[in-house]
Amino acid sequence: MSDFPKVNPYRGPSDVKPSDEKLTKDEIEAFYDALRDRDRAIVLSAIAENHLTSLLQLLMRRDEKEISQQLFNPSGPLGPFGTKIRVAYMLRILPPEVHKDLMIVSKIRNKFAHDLSVRSFNDQQITDWVKSMHHYNMFLNSVKTFQGQHQAERESGVPESEHKFRTIAYVLADSAETIAGSYRETVRLIIHWIVDFEQHIKSEEERINFKV
Repeated sequence: MSDFPKVNPYRGPSDVKPSDEKLTKDEIEAFYDALRDRDRAIVLSAIAENHLTSLLQLLMRRDEKEISQQLFNPSGPLGPFGTKIRVAYMLRILPPEVHKDLMIVSKIRNKFAHDLSVRSFNDQQITDWVKSMHHYNMFLNSVKTFQGQHQAERESGVPESEHKFRTIAYVLADSAETIAGSYRETVRLIIHWIVDFEQHIKSEEERINFKV
């Protein structure tokens, strides 16, 4: 995994909401809208797919916009989300755990979109899929880490008004109380990985061009 950029999922303890600077204004609104679970599954998947599309396009010829449009058109060879995920994995763009988790994101979206009997993330199959995700466990570990840091602040005698980890510990713990909230944060981590990879590529291009 040393070939892939490392994700720092949360910018810092002073943030009310983790790493929102990596999302557009519309994406932030979509993340925090009081959506029904079916809407949330489709919207979060769409955001992840859009970022994966941007990553793939970044690695292709950028002067051939017509060909790119043909490839990524919904009816084109790279139109389906699942196809993009598999192609990115086979081209060594995605590591195994990101590939696996994105496939689950795609399955969850399809399940909500096509199976009207599934109404919430509490559906047993949906819950099992979410809990099997690598980034779900990353999220839970982050919750434990920030809760531990906040607890250490409380035990150190630091005035509560000066606690650095209190807000983020409470925000993440609140999300972790439900599968729907945990899934939102799990998808966020995946998106952060993609965005960080995009930035890594752009930075390397700038560095190489500067040297030339």
